[in-house]
Amino acid sequence: MTEWNATSYHKVSAPQTSWGQKVLNRLHVSGNERAIDAGCGSGRLTGELMERIPNGRLVAIDRPWNMLMTARANLRPALGSRVSVVQVSLPDLPFAGWADLVFSTATFHWVKDHPALFAGIFKTLRSGGR
Repeated sequence: MTEWNATSYHKVSAPQTSWGQKVLNRLHVSGNERAIDAGCGSGRLTGELMERIPNGRLVAIDRPWNMLMTARANLRPALGSRVSVVQVSLPDLPFAGWADLVFSTATFHWVKDHPALFAGIFKTLRSGGR
C-alpha cells in the first residue's frame, strides 16, 4: 500500500478542504459533542470542526501514521487535550457507543467494504448520534 506524504498533502489539499468546509457549513452542533473525524488527514478540517465544538472532545483517526503525526502537530498547540489522534484503519472503529457524531469528507471512497464501514459507524454512535 502506498504511504501518503503528509507534509505535501497538507500543502496541496485545498480542494479537499473546500469540499469539507461545505459539509461543515451544513453541520449543526451544540458545541459540546463528542466527535470522530474519520480520515482526518493532516488535520485541516479537524481543527475547523473543533472550533465548532469548543466544549467537546474529538478523536481524529486515520490509517497512515505520518498523517496522524502531521495532524497532531497541526492540532495540539491550539486544542490541547480536547483532541486525540488514533491510528485506525476503516472500517474498524473501536469506539462503541462513544460519539455524538462521525464526520468525514473525501475518505469513504477509499474503503472497499461500505456495509462494514457504516455498521462500524452506527456502532460507534451514542443514542441519537449522527
